[in-house]
Amino acid sequence: MLKVFLAEDEYVIREGIKNNIKWSENGYELCGTAGDGELAYSQILKDQPDILVTDIKMPFMDGLTLSRMVKAQFPWIEIILLTGYEDFAYARDAINIGVASYLSKPISSGNLLKEINNVGEKILEKRRKTDAAKKYEEDMNDIGQYLDEVKGLFAKYQNIKNYGNASELADHEKEKKDELEEAILAEVDPRHIDRKSVKEFLRRGNISEIEDFVRDFLQAMGKNVLSSTMLRQYVAMDFYFCVSEYIETELMLSKEEYENMIPATEILSDENSTYEYLISILNKAITLKNENNPGRYSEVVKEMLEYIDEHYSDEELSLNQIAFHVNFSPNHLSAIFRQQTGQNFIKYLTDYRMEKAKELLMTTSKKSNEIGLLVGYRDPHYFSYLFKKTQGVTTTQYRERGQVI
Repeated sequence: MLKVFLAEDEYVIREGIKNNIKWSENGYELCGTAGDGELAYSQILKDQPDILVTDIKMPFMDGLTLSRMVKAQFPWIEIILLTGYEDFAYARDAINIGVASYLSKPISSGNLLKEINNVGEKILEKRRKTDAAKKYEEDMNDIGQYLDEVKGLFAKYQNIKNYGNASELADHEKEKKDELEEAILAEVDPRHIDRKSVKEFLRRGNISEIEDFVRDFLQAMGKNVLSSTMLRQYVAMDFYFCVSEYIETELMLSKEEYENMIPATEILSDENSTYEYLISILNKAITLKNENNPGRYSEVVKEMLEYIDEHYSDEELSLNQIAFHVNFSPNHLSAIFRQQTGQNFIKYLTDYRMEKAKELLMTTSKKSNEIGLLVGYRDPHYFSYLFKKTQGVTTTQYRERGQVI
């Protein structure tokens, strides 16, 4: 559960945010609140929240100063700034400090929660990547040990050949003879493994070409590459890392898609099993690629747009809700939507609602607060503020301008 700290000098606003957001139900702990920057900083040093929500204008220490001090001490804390002042200098300073989000007041609790969710998802994504990197490093260390052992076998085998007939070797070396010959017979160097070719095949290859690719790949390394247990482990793990990186970074799918593909001991017990594993893991990756191709993305985005058209008047409409509807993860769906439409989900939804509001202003005599409710904004003040911010005029001015025209 992510921890959130709130610094806001206006008591009514602070209590409104504190009490109107269902923190625990949304996966957060409100670990503290403060009415000024100095008091907030001392509590942040103790509580170390994941997210700081702070007003810019506060007594004793303003929000920008607080943000600088927090970032200097805890650079991993993400900060959301709130302000009622429309001044670019504040936004510029906020960007320089490394603030995650800059929001203008007034803002509803629902919209603040949406922004907290966006920031929270970024934090969780960073943690997932960090955990994956740590695991990758640990696994690579293990593989490095395999490689060192293989190198040792190469060196020993060369010594055996230089020393003479194997029958003249010491007893303990004779016991190693079979293992050495098995690993070194073809004099295969694991450093010749070509990861680039695997990655390129993942991007451009198809299922019908997998067996030919694996066969050619192994032949390029040496005909007996799979005869060594350690070399089998090295090749299999290298394929696994290539595929897992491709699935997560290029297909933008979650690690659950490849966690069950880690090669087990029994898979690497013999040459045939390892060969089948290499084919199966590539098959899995190419299948995922085909299932998540751009054509399918277009259909998903089309379904998203239809869902927005049907539910834009619902104030609670969110990316998470749509992601559940189309059976995608929110993070993956957000990336797909941006890729296909060129804008993020929140901007698209806001623009869509504003277009509907303008249409109602021109075709009905409904009041501004009624129209706001019809397009998904329960708070009339926030709707009026957002309309002027996005359209450059008030709702009244827009209606009057249309009537004059």
